[in-house]
Amino acid sequence: MTIDTTASAPLAGAQHELERQLEERLSALQEIEPFALPSIDPVAYQTAASHRVAIEQISAALNRITQGTYGRCTRCGREIAPARLEVLPYAAACIECQSHVDAA
Repeated sequence: MTIDTTASAPLAGAQHELERQLEERLSALQEIEPFALPSIDPVAYQTAASHRVAIEQISAALNRITQGTYGRCTRCGREIAPARLEVLPYAAACIECQSHVDAA
C-alpha cells in the first residue's frame, strides 16, 4: 500500500499547526485563569472565555483529522477552501455556511 504524500503532507502540516496553537492557547489560559474572574479582572475573564472557545474548536479540528473529515464543511460536507484553512486551520465550515451562521 502506498501513501499519497501530496495529500498527507499538507494534512501533517495542518495537524502540527493545530497542535502548536492548542499548546499556545492552553499555556495562555493557564497563565490568566487565576485572575479570570468577572469581579477581579473582566478583561482576563473574557480573554479566558475566548481561549476556551478556541481550544474547543482546535480540539474538534484535530478530531476531524483523526476521523478523516478535516477540510470538509461540517454543515454541508463540501470542501473548505485551502486558503481559509491556511488562515483559520480549525475552521469547521466553508465560507458560505459560515456567512449564514454569522448573519443569523
